Amino acid sequence: MNVRVFLATVVASLLAGLMPAAAQLEPTPPGWQIERAILLSRHGVRSPTQTNAELDRLAATAWPSWPVAPGFLSPRGEELMRLMGGYYRLLYGARGLIQADNCPAPGTVAAWTDTDQRTRASGAALLAGMYPRCGNLTLRNQANFDVPDPLFHPQPSASCPMDPAATRKAILARIGGSFASVERDNAGPLRMMQSVLCPNGTTGTAAGEGTCGEAGKPTTIETNASGRTWFKGPLGVGSRASEAFLMQAAEGLPKDQVAWGRLASDASLQELLTLHLLEMDLTEKTPEIARQHGSNMLNQIAVTLESGHKFPGALPVGQPVRFGLFVGHETNIYNVASLLDLTWQVQGFLPGEASPGGALAFELFSAGSQRYVRIAYYAQTLDEMRNRKRLDYRDPPGMKTVELPGCKAQSHLHACPLERFLEIAKAAISAQCLTPGIP
Repeated sequence: MNVRVFLATVVASLLAGLMPAAAQLEPTPPGWQIERAILLSRHGVRSPTQTNAELDRLAATAWPSWPVAPGFLSPRGEELMRLMGGYYRLLYGARGLIQADNCPAPGTVAAWTDTDQRTRASGAALLAGMYPRCGNLTLRNQANFDVPDPLFHPQPSASCPMDPAATRKAILARIGGSFASVERDNAGPLRMMQSVLCPNGTTGTAAGEGTCGEAGKPTTIETNASGRTWFKGPLGVGSRASEAFLMQAAEGLPKDQVAWGRLASDASLQELLTLHLLEMDLTEKTPEIARQHGSNMLNQIAVTLESGHKFPGALPVGQPVRFGLFVGHETNIYNVASLLDLTWQVQGFLPGEASPGGALAFELFSAGSQRYVRIAYYAQTLDEMRNRKRLDYRDPPGMKTVELPGCKAQSHLHACPLERFLEIAKAAISAQCLTPGIP
């Protein structure tokens, strides 16, 4: 999406206020039978990935401590993922996909997670929430924790170099060659962030070093040897700080403690989060970057929809995976969303925001001799996370049917014929960036 269009969409959402309804999911059409569901989920609520010493160099006030190490799933985050898992069992059990009142058949329900603690713990919590008394569930991850899992963190290769100079060029091409227009268009959120991090014109930081909020510094594009990209300067600080505030709110901190009590409302938090969503849009959804980082995952989703035996670690014999979870990061969701041109919105979040614990679901249905893929997004609302709300049919999580623009001409009842979905996925994937051996 063009950056100006992206910003206009976000502003329109903020002006309209929070969405009035949490549940906006199309019902299963009569006569349709669900065959498989493959979900790409973000991990749950976690502590900031930076240490408090690192965070204190950004703000005038010391940051609050979390009960877990940096980047770890919090106890509240684990509980919320269990609640989400319980709802998946209710939803897909009622559809006849998985067992609703007993343990599932071996191998039919499985999860593959990234190797980080927050993703492994999130996957375990989802499965435990689905089937708390069943010991035959399969939680899988790459055995070697010393190297990145290429599904979630593909690495540069000879055929897919992820060249830093080309990455910077692709991002700058989307914003007119410099950050001048982006910073001008985001002047309001940047000023608000500066006032939150550095109230009353504070210039020093809690750590006693650096410039509070990095005010006056230029925004720059940073990359590392693994092909990952992020921003430094006010936009980068605003992105990371706003996400930290979101995690505080989802963790259930009282409103007078979220962002040190300096936000007037959830609408103020949303306005600050436009800075994080902007960074994610440029560093993960820029087409060249999305193809490099998301091709493995989209290819895996596509082949697993066709055959449940293609789920990582699944046996070529016995029953195929019917409900499969990939538990990774917001970056993985943004990559796939960019490749397929997907967007959504659930209550309390911005358009296309990959909220903590949220998941893109790819659901395969059969209708006579035809097979269809329907896409949905599932996520607890911010209030549901704050209140640790039990989820059921009366009080469901936020959920939304997601349209696939490339299938508009062939779409039937908000679903895409499987053959057309596979064509779209194949066209979006970079064959040069596929890691051999996956799946």
